[in-house]
Amino acid sequence: MTQIPTTRPVSLDVQITVLHPDKSLATGVPLRVILGTAADWQSPSAGEELVTGEDGTVHLTQPVVLASLRRQVATNFIARLTASRETTRQVQVGVVMEYAGRSWLSAITVDRRISGGSLRLDPMRVYGRASDGRFTDDVPLTDGSWHKRLPSGKIASLPGFVVTQAALDPESPAADNAAWRLRMTIQQWEPHVAATPVGALT
Repeated sequence: MTQIPTTRPVSLDVQITVLHPDKSLATGVPLRVILGTAADWQSPSAGEELVTGEDGTVHLTQPVVLASLRRQVATNFIARLTASRETTRQVQVGVVMEYAGRSWLSAITVDRRISGGSLRLDPMRVYGRASDGRFTDDVPLTDGSWHKRLPSGKIASLPGFVVTQAALDPESPAADNAAWRLRMTIQQWEPHVAATPVGALT
């Protein structure tokens, strides 16, 4: 992945929809949203605290710099062997939500091809709180899943949701468009249930 000079900030209109495990709208869900990769993006106070409304969504508009990248865009292994690099515009969205009794920061990147269409080319990254309170405790991605040992000693699969849709689009086709929109949908998992230790039941 090659990064080329970034452009001036744009106004990014963000709407995130949260669904229950059964795909119904999730109302009253607290989450923190952090746009971009400013130096303090992993701070516990970064971003904005929001709560989903009756339509299951949160909404915010902020200035953000969209990175300009030269990336190899391919949808499968065979195509990757012959694919050439093309320019994309990329934004990172941080989402802090609670799962398994703790808060986790998930960093999600979305690329927009200059030729059109949005892609998620990078795996999501998940962080827990370190001893200083910042979200810098990197949760490893193993075999397509994130797992973390909790203070109870139990292993939890994280982050408690899956991104089912993410689209980054300019408001108009103008090359110097200063207004963009991001639409993302996340579906919650079933609540984490810790396994009962053997011998605990009588």
